[in-house]
Order: sequence, then C-alpha cells, then structure tokens
Amino acid sequence: MYGLRGGLSGSRRNPGDAAGSGHPGALRGGGEAGRIVSLDDTLLDDPAALVEVDTGRMLASTASSGAAIRVALSADADEIFAPLIAQGRPRSLVVVGAGGSSAPGEVLAAVAGRGSPVPVFALGGPTLPGWIGPMDLVVAVSASGHSAETLTFVTEAQRRGSAVLGIGAVDSPLQDLCSTARGVSFWPVSRLSPLRDVQKARSLLWALSAPLVLLAGEMGLVQHARHGLAGAATRLDERAVDCGVERPLVDNPAKELSIHLTGGLPLVWGSGDVGAVAARRLGRQLAENADWPSVVGVLPEAVRTHAGLLRGPWAHPVDETDIFRDRTEEEGPQPRLRTLLVRDPSEHPDTTAIAEAVIQTCDRMDVPCVAVMGNGGHAIEALADLIGLLDFASVYAALMQRRDPSRSAEDIDPRFGRHQSGGTSWNV
Repeated sequence: MYGLRGGLSGSRRNPGDAAGSGHPGALRGGGEAGRIVSLDDTLLDDPAALVEVDTGRMLASTASSGAAIRVALSADADEIFAPLIAQGRPRSLVVVGAGGSSAPGEVLAAVAGRGSPVPVFALGGPTLPGWIGPMDLVVAVSASGHSAETLTFVTEAQRRGSAVLGIGAVDSPLQDLCSTARGVSFWPVSRLSPLRDVQKARSLLWALSAPLVLLAGEMGLVQHARHGLAGAATRLDERAVDCGVERPLVDNPAKELSIHLTGGLPLVWGSGDVGAVAARRLGRQLAENADWPSVVGVLPEAVRTHAGLLRGPWAHPVDETDIFRDRTEEEGPQPRLRTLLVRDPSEHPDTTAIAEAVIQTCDRMDVPCVAVMGNGGHAIEALADLIGLLDFASVYAALMQRRDPSRSAEDIDPRFGRHQSGGTSWNV
C-alpha cells in the first residue's frame, strides 16, 4: 500500500545522524534571535502525549477523510446536478475557491487528467478571468460558505450567464446566494467531524472534492467516478489505520516520514498530475499544520530549476575537519536538505527515468532521499493514497514540535485568514 525509498535507519530511527543527515533534538532556526526549533520524536511513540498536544483534534479529522467521501456518495447527486446536466457539456469547468477551499479544483484537474474532453481550471481570487462567460460552468467552493471572494465569484458568474454550482457549508451566505439565484445549484457540506468538531477548510479536502468528481463523472470528464471515489474512501480508511496515533513509529509510515521531513528543509518533487497535486498539498500542509518551510516542484521541470540545491550549502553537513570555520554560528546542529519524491503510478516513462536519476544522484551526493508512490487503479484512489499519508505526516511534524496543528493564519494576523463580508469577518 505504500513504499518508502531511502530507508530510515539508525538507533534513533531517523535518516542519518545528528551531525547533519538526520534531525537532532533541536535545529538552529533563522531570524534575528537565532531560535532553536525543538523536535521531540519520542512523542511519536506516546499516543496520549500526541493527543494532548493535538487540541484541535486534527488527527481525528484526518482519519475521517474516508467517511467524508462516503457521505458524498450517499447524497442525492441527481437532484443537485440536474439543472447543470440539462444545460449540456460546458466549454470549460472552472473551480474557484480561497485558502484551503482552493485545493479541490486541483484535485479535479488531476483526476480528469490531460485527456479530459473539457478543460478544468483551478483558480483563486479576487476576480474571474475575463474569458469566462455563458458557455462555461463555474463551481464556487467555500468550506465556511462565508468567503467574500467566493460570494463575489458566484455573483459575477451569474451576471455573465455562466452555469454555477456552489459547494460549501449549510446555512451559510453561499447557500443563501445559490438558493435565491436562478439556475444556480448548491451542494451542502457539513463542517462537523464525527466528533462534532468544527473542522478547518484544509481538513475538508475530500468532503469538498468528492462532489466535484461526481459532477465530472456525470458530464463524462472522469470515467468510473463513483467506483474511483469508493476506492479512494477505502484507501483513506487504510491510511487512517496504518498512520494512526496508536500505531508505533517503527510500523507507521507517516510518523517515519515526519522525521525525514523535519530533519531539515524538505525538497518535495511530485511526478505526473497526481504526484504534482499531492506534492503541492504537502507543501501547504507543512506550512499550515507544522509552520515548516519546504521547496515544492514538479518533475521533470524541477530538476532543471532546483537541481542546484543538491550541491548547495543546504545539501551537506558542516565539515567537522575544517578548523577555520566560524563556530559562533553553530550553537546547535544545522538543518539539512532532504528530498521527497511524490510519484504518480501513471507518470510518463520519461518522468520515471528522471525520478530514478534523482534517487541515484541523491545517493551519490549523500542527500537523504525518500520516495513514495500512490497505489490504486483509479487516479482518485492513487491521489487519496498519497494525500492520506502526507496529511498525517504533516500533523505529526507539528506534534513533534508540540505545536497544535489546527492553528490558522489569522492567529498571526487577523487579516491573513479572514475575509470581510457584509461588515463581518469570517474564516475561509
């Protein structure tokens, strides 16, 4: 079901040693204060301590991803989609959203693939492109249903005569707008987890994406959409077991991967449409859940633009034999580059050759490298398999720092994570 290339070795079960190839108990951070980033991997074998740090219950939300897909599969899709299907196949399908609600469009674009008879675009705000008109279908996604940008998208798309579908929270301004607008449909999504917690938009990826895939299936853009989604739900359930908080580190691929990622600066390269979306998802999840930076790219282009990082100062540990180096900058072990390949099982053969070359080059240049490959016959299954693993890894990356992974951008500045609508501030 999963594969980790590169090995996690040593008595600490970290890739490499504290001298540079793996992460030690603390890493030297940047900034004027030169703060030390504290990493405690012993927490990974202490389920009670992990749950105590995870005050927002992000682990539980991640584990409920498969259930979210099954809820969508049980909904009355025919009634919701009927007005849209009656208008025939659109010229384009445009998915718009803000913040965590922007990711479902990328999911659909990857699953529909390059052979889709209708182009799929995933766009952000603040306005619609000028070419969108009556021949296009606009899907506006907002987990909260309050995002001012998304409400503007719906109003503007309707003014231009586009077909519109809203996907978002029940009893929200988005639902009100879609219910009162002529020719506009709405798919309600509950923000409550099985534990009755109000979930962050980034935890609702599958609840927001499943309706899109179902719609694309009805329009002939995605083959065997329902079958694929059912398989994706199963993959996510399996990941919830394999990567769950009770599973010990030695048998838990997400916990192992979190150690690899937090050993320094992750260089995350995706392959194929599925791997690219999963890689970008990990970059966002590391930033939002763990406050951890990463460099994200897509093969084969990434090797042309990022390959120099493999021979740069981040790629190699400090030379302990250099007696002339400045030791005043070495109060703690220094972070180091580590590579993660996120691979699409349907990647092009040329991309496969590049990926294998990356693995060999990292081995030759002593850069820690791990590769994961999605498993599943349908594109949505492979994507779910990858994202299930990567989402859990990002949460564990936060918990190792004793950080609550449910924190949001507005905790830093209210203007970052909220948008104004009707004089009231709402989370997106």
